[in-house]
Amino acid sequence: MIDPNLIAKIPQEFAQVKPFLEQNLLPYIAITCEEQGSLDSACDPDLLLPWETKLGGYPYLPKGMDYPKDEETDRFLMFLGQIDCADVPELPGFNLPKQGLLQFYTGYIPTMGEWRSTQHYIRYFPEVSKDEGDLITDFSFLEEERSYNEWYYDVYRLRFSLENDVFFDYRSSAFKVFHPLDTPEELKSVWEEFYYDWFYEQKEHMTLKGNGKLGGYPEVHSYVPETLESAEGQLLLELEHPYDGVYFYFFIDPQKLTQADFSEVSSYVVAG
Repeated sequence: MIDPNLIAKIPQEFAQVKPFLEQNLLPYIAITCEEQGSLDSACDPDLLLPWETKLGGYPYLPKGMDYPKDEETDRFLMFLGQIDCADVPELPGFNLPKQGLLQFYTGYIPTMGEWRSTQHYIRYFPEVSKDEGDLITDFSFLEEERSYNEWYYDVYRLRFSLENDVFFDYRSSAFKVFHPLDTPEELKSVWEEFYYDWFYEQKEHMTLKGNGKLGGYPEVHSYVPETLESAEGQLLLELEHPYDGVYFYFFIDPQKLTQADFSEVSSYVVAG
């Protein structure tokens, strides 16, 4: 991560690097998780309203609608979280719907690396009812699955903010499977010393601002590049779960996002 705060800390001996980094700053939407408590049983009432933006807890689920299952195993998928699109600030080039509720379900099993498409499910509600009489509020049928697959019990409220980053690791020529961002010739005499001697001593460069992001590019950690080499499309959601530091990634074709079509999203999970 090379954000404006880290750029401002660059010492005078590397001052010539600053303009290059500042010119390559790109916006994204940072996600921060605020813990609300824990649901120790599927019989416990949720800690947030059914239509609120949240990580964990129970989903918004109208009566008469099935809870999603894995197509291969016929087991219930874990509800990862949901986003009220009206809560999300606008980001140029990231055409998330301006209203409605976007939900993420996963077939997360801790020992797994890359997911196949049948092991996640995304559901989008263009319109949302705030009458709890229209909704399923009893999720006791999930108790066995929660215990069997060690689902997350903690509930978090999600907050969003517009931030900027260079995403240099992802965009650099070192990862040509991604989007090249070459160091200018005039900086090469100081770049190696700056990048490897100063930059990698800064703890911030490996730390997400918050717990994840919408839009922008994913963070590149030592164990991530191989996992993301086959990722195609635009980053929809990156999430570092605050409970165990597992990274979730969802990618979507930009045109599909413009159409609010979430039927072909690809997903990955990486354990720290």
